Amino acid sequence: MKRTSRNALPSQELLNQAADLFNDGASQTEVCRTTGIARETLRKYFPGRGWTYRQAGEFRQITRKYPLPKGLAA
Repeated sequence: MKRTSRNALPSQELLNQAADLFNDGASQTEVCRTTGIARETLRKYFPGRGWTYRQAGEFRQITRKYPLPKGLAA
């Protein structure tokens, strides 16, 4: 994972990768982890993209109900 420096703008390649991830249904947190782009920058370039609070809550409910087996959790 390549991290962008604090004041550097993300490359067009990283922005395209982020757009693809959002189109596939990824959350802002997942896009941030994958691309290394800060969440604040993602919000600037992709306003309104990512999960809603409801979607995040539903995901959390599922992960509580069906936790990953030991050794698979990140």
